[in-house]
Amino acid sequence: MKIPLARLSDKNEALAEALPKFETVEKVRAEKCFREKSLQKYQGKVYRDLFKKLKECHPLYPCGSAACPECFRKHRLEMIGEVLRLCKKSKKWRSITLIFYQDAFCDNQLLKWQPDALIARLRRWLNECGFSGMVIGGFEMDYHIDIKKWMPHFHLIIPNDKKAIKRLRIKMKNKNNMNTRGNVINRPMLVSKLKAPLRQISYRFKAIWGRIESVQYAEGYLQGSNERKRKRWTKKYRLLSKQYADSLVKLDSIGAAGLTFMYKVRKYGDHLILK
Repeated sequence: MKIPLARLSDKNEALAEALPKFETVEKVRAEKCFREKSLQKYQGKVYRDLFKKLKECHPLYPCGSAACPECFRKHRLEMIGEVLRLCKKSKKWRSITLIFYQDAFCDNQLLKWQPDALIARLRRWLNECGFSGMVIGGFEMDYHIDIKKWMPHFHLIIPNDKKAIKRLRIKMKNKNNMNTRGNVINRPMLVSKLKAPLRQISYRFKAIWGRIESVQYAEGYLQGSNERKRKRWTKKYRLLSKQYADSLVKLDSIGAAGLTFMYKVRKYGDHLILK
């Protein structure tokens, strides 16, 4: 019997239409089928169990897995809607990306690695830096081809507290987090104004892990009478077959709650409540 598309409430579907490039119910169904086929390629119990979970997911009895694009779409829309509600005065907030280079790990550690210690450290740092308001967003990992390691990072919304942000920058730029990639300058923290709340807040709650390929231009070029160095740039692609299947297993084991970072705020049903 054909499983119906996982359409959500009118409120959530209206929000999905308003968000730039947000996935439709048709696209997440296609992605779900793709993930099922990817998991079917491997014989281990973890892959079979997750395949069965996704295959049997139904709008009336959802599986709730973070690896299920239909279930995670519902989680994303609930979180985005609530964060938009709490961040109406955009000048009071900033978007931030925190990259923990020092915590990068090899591919063969992926299924065993747990983010708990890293999340606890970030929570402790936010407290030590003096953040008194809500910090919320998502945890992600990407596989960097150049160093052959998984790189954990967070995309967050934080209060526009200049002193606290400055203290956090000092912690993020510690020598262990800065000196990890030879001739590449690490940029562990990027802070931006909340100029496009719909797009920026939506980006905080995606859960698509990929592989990052970088191009480093060693040669220089002339700009007028001055010599300039070409910039290094990166591009994100879908993970290759085995890594992709492993990433789905990892998403499932961490869960939607584990992928959602919350500080001085908690989720009650489909609402967020400030602490």
